Amino acid sequence: MSSDPAPDKPDAQLMEPGVFGQFLLEHGIPSRPLPDSTGVETMELDGQHLEVALKRLRNSPEVQLDLLLAVSGVDSPETFDSVYHLWSYVNHNELVVKVCVVKDSVANGDLPIVPSIAPYWSAANWHERETYDLVGVNYVGHPYLRRILNPWDWEGYPLRRDYKQPVDALNDKNSQSFR
Repeated sequence: MSSDPAPDKPDAQLMEPGVFGQFLLEHGIPSRPLPDSTGVETMELDGQHLEVALKRLRNSPEVQLDLLLAVSGVDSPETFDSVYHLWSYVNHNELVVKVCVVKDSVANGDLPIVPSIAPYWSAANWHERETYDLVGVNYVGHPYLRRILNPWDWEGYPLRRDYKQPVDALNDKNSQSFR
């Protein structure tokens, strides 16, 4: 993770860490504050700090972000993002964490790599499989990373910007078609 803000986020360097960003910093885990997402603190973490940070946020008595609501993937213009939504039943707090992989760092034909949190947070298992299937994020350390929505032999990742829909009987744009 670089300390320089992304080009499309010029004010990111001026932002102060939120409550959770400050908490992680106090425990030696660097993060980069991002603009709040609908009033929810949002931060970017480097993938190498993801597991330690999420464990600390979940297990700390003062934070207790004990529910993983969702893991999703985004094909942004410059990055592949793995997005984690955390919630605290005790404190009623919420946090959004992003791990961004710069597209230029991913070799042609390879998948972006993010560490899996499924081995210690079971709710991530199916979420990571869905993100792998639709966006093509490779979650290293996942116990059984395989397609979950598309057939096993499906080519490509349907939620990617560069995805080309295959022509078949359902989407051939035939004037006689019901579509």
